[in-house]
Amino acid sequence: MSHSGIRVLVTALGGDLGQALVKALRVGETDFEISGCDLDDSGVGQAFVSRFYKVPSASDAAAFLNAVDELCRRLEIEAIVPASEVEISVLAQAGQRLPGGTVVVCQPWPWLQVFGDKLECMRALEGRLPLAAFADSSNREAVATLVQKVGFPLVVKARRSSGSRGITVARTADQLAASIAGATASVVQEFIDDREGEYSVGVFSCDDFTEVLAFRRELGCGGCSWFAEISRDQAVIDYALQFAIASGLRGSANIQLRKSSAGIRLLEVNPRFSSLVAARALCGFRDAEWSIQAALRRPISRPPKDYGKMRFRRFLHELVDFGSGYHAVPEWAPNQEKPARKAD
Repeated sequence: MSHSGIRVLVTALGGDLGQALVKALRVGETDFEISGCDLDDSGVGQAFVSRFYKVPSASDAAAFLNAVDELCRRLEIEAIVPASEVEISVLAQAGQRLPGGTVVVCQPWPWLQVFGDKLECMRALEGRLPLAAFADSSNREAVATLVQKVGFPLVVKARRSSGSRGITVARTADQLAASIAGATASVVQEFIDDREGEYSVGVFSCDDFTEVLAFRRELGCGGCSWFAEISRDQAVIDYALQFAIASGLRGSANIQLRKSSAGIRLLEVNPRFSSLVAARALCGFRDAEWSIQAALRRPISRPPKDYGKMRFRRFLHELVDFGSGYHAVPEWAPNQEKPARKAD
């Protein structure tokens, strides 16, 4: 089998992150041969790659691992990039490589256990970063102390969730009690206002450099970034750099921040690539590409000296299937010239 680039398998291609990863790898400096897989072969994921495969659900870890390992062996895949949290968890626990030798590109399991858990994350960063006050919801005394200290409103978050899922705002003691009772494992956090904006920040760290690119964003459908614009706010950038040091980050992570009346505070850590990974790659912040290069122990492309200006906006679009798979309709694409991109 002859190949012209690094052979990569992106999982969960039916989801927004899997599709964003494919887009990100297509606009980088490195040549990739990208294959995709998903548990659903009737969805739109297959429209984003020339080679698409159905795999079992990662809820059956053994079946999923066996299937992706066999697929990677057959396709001579060099790196697998998981794009759903359950697949990240399963592959991270399997180690840095699949049995067939394919490198797994995600955070190591010990790091995920801490920073993928909102309570453990806050505990690990406490005293090393300015944080909103918090408490373990299962500790009644700690929750009562938090209420006495900061009052209402308070935010109750599931310890393992992403985006706006598993989050409620309690404005009274009764609402707080109901929110805690309705969550199996959660953290209670001081409410953080967004007086000076909310930010989604990509952070990448390796032996050669630590790089940050921040977007000031507005949320839309499904709790994802609907509008984003590059921010040069030095305080936001410095906070993200402090996070990289405090967390011992190697590779890529995404942090959500608010610049509140009390200063910059952490909303949450997403210990994975962001769905903004493609938008960042267009600017030159190619953390997916860098992570694959690092995992394969290849030279890492240098980041640009400046990311220039860029605004990002999502919109609703459609694909159609007349029996041969999902395809875009060219006549439905927005009518505008291809944008000029600043050279690195």
